Amino acid sequence: MGIAVFLVELAAVFLLVCLLFRRHGDVTKLHPAVTCSVLVTWFFSFVIVCVVPMDVSNTLYDKCVTDSCGELPATNCTLVCSKPISYVPTQYLEIFWNIVFWSSQLLTWVILPLLSSYVAAGEFTISGKIKRALFENAVIYGTLGLLFGVLLIYVVASKKLGMEAIKVLCITASNTWGLLVLIFLMGYGFVQVPRAFWEVSSYSEQLSKKRFDVSKIKIELEEASEKLNHIVEEVRHINRMIPRSHELREFVNIIIDKSPNLRSEDLANVNYDDYAAGREDVTVSKASLVTVHTKVISTHTNMHRCQVIWDRTVAEGLALEDWVTMRHKEYRSESVLDSSAYFIRIHALPLALRLISLVFAIISLVLVWSEMVFSVKKPTLSLCALLVSAVKSPGIVVIVCVLLISYMCLCAYYTIFKLRVFNYYYMAPAQQTDDYSLLFSATVLSRLTTPLSLNFLSVVHLDPRFNSDILTAFTRIMGSFEVIPFIGQGFNVYYPILIALIGLATLFKLGTRCMSFLGFETFVSDDEITLDFVEEGKQLLLRERRARERGEGRTDSKPQSASAYANNSGFRRNENKKLLNTNTHRADHDRARLLDNEENAGDYEPVSLLDATNPSSSSSTRRGQQQQMQGNKKSSFFDDV
Repeated sequence: MGIAVFLVELAAVFLLVCLLFRRHGDVTKLHPAVTCSVLVTWFFSFVIVCVVPMDVSNTLYDKCVTDSCGELPATNCTLVCSKPISYVPTQYLEIFWNIVFWSSQLLTWVILPLLSSYVAAGEFTISGKIKRALFENAVIYGTLGLLFGVLLIYVVASKKLGMEAIKVLCITASNTWGLLVLIFLMGYGFVQVPRAFWEVSSYSEQLSKKRFDVSKIKIELEEASEKLNHIVEEVRHINRMIPRSHELREFVNIIIDKSPNLRSEDLANVNYDDYAAGREDVTVSKASLVTVHTKVISTHTNMHRCQVIWDRTVAEGLALEDWVTMRHKEYRSESVLDSSAYFIRIHALPLALRLISLVFAIISLVLVWSEMVFSVKKPTLSLCALLVSAVKSPGIVVIVCVLLISYMCLCAYYTIFKLRVFNYYYMAPAQQTDDYSLLFSATVLSRLTTPLSLNFLSVVHLDPRFNSDILTAFTRIMGSFEVIPFIGQGFNVYYPILIALIGLATLFKLGTRCMSFLGFETFVSDDEITLDFVEEGKQLLLRERRARERGEGRTDSKPQSASAYANNSGFRRNENKKLLNTNTHRADHDRARLLDNEENAGDYEPVSLLDATNPSSSSSTRRGQQQQMQGNKKSSFFDDV
C-alpha cells in the first residue's frame, strides 16, 4: 500500500512539473535534451515536497516501534504505534535519495552547464558547438576543481578522514553554495509571497502595475525592433559580400535561414558573382559569421518574445480596466451563472486572496522565528519543532510537514521564477522562455534541493545535531556538516538570522528603491518616473482599445517582421496624434471617469488619467523625461527583487 501511495505522489509531482514547464517553455521549439534535462531537474527539486514528509513519518514510526514495541507481540504493536498509510521501508527511501542527490549533482555540475553553453553557441555544426561548450566549462570548472582539491588535501591531512567522511565532505562543499543562495531566496520570499497575494486582491493595484508593464514592454519592443533591423541589415551586407562559390557561402545560407525578415526578393535581386568579381579577399571570416549567427538567434528570439508578451499584457490591461469599470456599475443579468461569476470575481475572489495573504504572513512569521532560534536545543524555541513533536498521528504529521516544506519551497522558488537579469535570464510566460533561461533555472533549483531539505529538518529538530536517536533516510545519506568546523559550528547555525534581515529589507522595499535610484525600471508607487510610466501605459491602453474597436488592432500573438512592425508603429503614431486631438467617445469618457473615481478611492497612489480631449502632458515630454532618467538603460533588472 505504501509503495502505491509513493508512486501516486511521484506521478502527481511530475504532472505539476509538466504543467509548470508548459507555461514557460515550448516543447516544439526547444532542443529535446534541454526539455528532458529541465523536466528531470525540476522534478527532483519539487519531489521533496512529498518525499521528505513521508521520510519523517516513517522515521517516527520506526522509532516508536523500536522504543515501545520491543517486548510486545507484533499483533499488539499496531495498537501502540500507528503505521502511516504511506509507509515505505527505509532501504527503499535511501535508494531513492541516492538517485535524487547524485543525479542532481551530475545534472547541475556537468550536464546543465554543458547544455547551456551548447545552446548559446553560434557554431554551425554539432561538433563545433560541443567544442565551444567544453572549452567554456573547462576554464570555470578547472579553477573550481583546483580550489576544491586544495581544500580536500588540507582537510584529509588535518583530520585523517576515511572514504565515508570524504563523501560527506563532497556533499557539504556542494551544499554550501545552495545554503548561501537559500538565505536570500527565502528571506525575500517570506515577505514577497504574502505581499503578492495581497496586491493581486486589489484590482486598482493590479491595473496600476499592468499599465507600468505596458509602458515598459513597449520600450523593450521598440528596442528589440531596432536591434532586429540592425542585424537584418548586417546579414544583408554579408550576403552581398560572399559569392556563391566561396567556402563560407554555406554558413551564410544557414544565417539567412534563421533570418525570416530577409525578404526573398532582396536575395533574388543580388548577383553575387558580379558583386564580388575581381575580389580575391573577403573581410568576413568564419569567426565573425559565428558571432553574427549568435546575434541573429538571440535577436529574433527576443523580438518574438517581446511581441507575444506585449499582446498578452495589453489584453490583460484592457480586461483589468473593464473589471475596474464594472465595480462602479450596477450589474444585472437574468443568468444565474453570470451573476454568480460577477459576484465571485468582484467580491469573493479579492476577499479570499486577502485571507490567503494573511495566512501566508502568519506562516512566514512562524518560519522566520523558527529559523532564527532552531539552533537552541534546550529549551526548544522553534515553533515548527514544537508543532511536529506535539502531533501524535502519523497522518497529521505528514500534513503538517507537507504544508511547511511546501511553503518554504514556494518562497524559495518564487524568486527564481520572478527574477530577471536583463535578457540573459528571464522566465517569460506564454511559452516564451528561451533554452538558456530554462537551463539556468534548473541549475539553481537542483543546487537548492538538498540544502532546503536539510534546513527543513533542522527547523523541525529532526537533524542528528538535535536528536541523535532519530535518523531519517535523508540524513543517513547526506550526513551532517560537522566535518568542516566553519560550516558545522558557525555558518550552519547562525546563517538563518540573515533571513530575518533580508526579510526586513524586502518589507521596506529597499532593494527595489535602490534599483530605481540607480536608474532601472522598477515599480515604486511614489516615484516620479514610475508615475510617468503608469501615465504612458494609460495612453497606450486607450489607443489599443480604440484601435481594436475599429478592427485595426492586432489580436493574434504572431510576431511581426521588423519592417512591418516599423511601418505599423509609424501608422499608429500618426493615428494616435489624431486621436489625441479629437473628442473621445462617450464610452471612453465614462470609463475614464470611473477609473478616476477608482484611483481616488485610496487603493493605491492616485495617478491622473489622461484627458484624451485636452491632454495635460504630451507623450514626447514624458518620453524625454524617461530617457533623461534612464541614461543607458537596456531593460529591467531584478524586476521583482
